[in-house]
Amino acid sequence: MPTNFSTLTAKQKKVYLAIESYIKLKGIPPTVREIGEIIGERTPGAVQGILNRLEQKGVIKREVGMARSIKILADNSQYAEPLYVPYIKKVNSRSINDLLGIYNLIGYMPLSPNMLSSHKTCFMLDCPDGSLAQSGISYEDILLFEREPELNDNDIILVLYENHALLRRYYLDEDQKTVILKADSDLIGRETFKRDEIVIVGKLVGKYTKY
Repeated sequence: MPTNFSTLTAKQKKVYLAIESYIKLKGIPPTVREIGEIIGERTPGAVQGILNRLEQKGVIKREVGMARSIKILADNSQYAEPLYVPYIKKVNSRSINDLLGIYNLIGYMPLSPNMLSSHKTCFMLDCPDGSLAQSGISYEDILLFEREPELNDNDIILVLYENHALLRRYYLDEDQKTVILKADSDLIGRETFKRDEIVIVGKLVGKYTKY
């Protein structure tokens, strides 16, 4: 039966991850010698001993007498399958009702599932606005947004205003009828908006910076 990865010793984990990484990279299992080179173990017998224990614990399987026969048992894989998030071209008055439509879709970005609470409501977009540059968000960034989020004061949101996609920090005004949208450098000369003047497109939940 497959074992919990946490029950492996440090050396066993090192060998296991070396095998899995090699298979992912090369498409074939490594030999005992290659495993030794990866982990810095010069003694083949030591590597064989660890492989024997990994097999006993049910995390790998081998065929007797066959080279490159190591198989990773699927239930023990340390590689998570990525989630694919829509990467869109733009947000404007023409695309707002069909953001993920085929004509507004660049492709799908693979992301780790550990980074997302729900990829089904997320999309990615090149930074459309330089008004939060002092907060570390620049035109070179790819931004990850969650659609229809629960908003709290100081959340960074993407809004559509007069056909312009803007990044702003969100605050709900005391009257509950207007919202305050603040930027590091205000390019449009106002901060308070009636709810029907803007469309809240999504909340910023991630940023990918190009170096």
